[in-house]
Amino acid sequence: MPETYNPSVNDAKLAQSLKSPSLMSLIIGLWPSILLNGVCVIVVYQLVKHYTSASDETALVLSAVPALIGTIITLIRQRSVDVLGAFTLITIVLSIGLSFMTGDAKLFLIRESFLTVLFGIICLISLLFPKPIWFYIIRYFTVGNDHEQMVAYDTAWKFASFRGYIRTVTILWGVFYTIEFLIRLVMVYTFSISQVLVISSIIFYILTILASVLTFRLGARLRKQRMQKEEPQARLLQ
Repeated sequence: MPETYNPSVNDAKLAQSLKSPSLMSLIIGLWPSILLNGVCVIVVYQLVKHYTSASDETALVLSAVPALIGTIITLIRQRSVDVLGAFTLITIVLSIGLSFMTGDAKLFLIRESFLTVLFGIICLISLLFPKPIWFYIIRYFTVGNDHEQMVAYDTAWKFASFRGYIRTVTILWGVFYTIEFLIRLVMVYTFSISQVLVISSIIFYILTILASVLTFRLGARLRKQRMQKEEPQARLLQ
């Protein structure tokens, strides 16, 4: 049975004190990933193919070295095992092994989408639980270690508009990343390796930035408007 919430006036005030993260800071934060996992991959692959007689599999493996080193450095700097970083590292290593074992470069080309489609599926499945995964993701990026903001964020869950926002965002990311995987899968078996490396990176980051912008826009407009509408209802519940 769904949990029933009866927010008070204080809950409304506390929820509206929640600060929103900066969209620009998030987009700027994507640049290291774009350079490491996008530009470097393309450049290294092209250089290896142009100046050596290496096979496609070898060139693709070498193109993943910058991302591999970057992931290891991140794990070392954080001095803890980051789930996303660890999964990325495992995905790269497994895809390298599979590529050499099978001699199929296509397996290596879709390695990045293993992560995105898994995340997309997890998003959609999490809708079956009381709080979808994006409730925790947004809380992590929004409040950090700020206790007061964490209380405000948890209080916001009492409002139907905020719950609707979280579920909408969860569906949005789940669908976007599932679509990204399907597009890459089609490209891998249709286009050349060079074309896939370039186009797939562009599509991935366009979808990621678009999903981020929509997430922030919905959060800035829908959440505030609907919470303001629910505040009079909260007064009646006192």
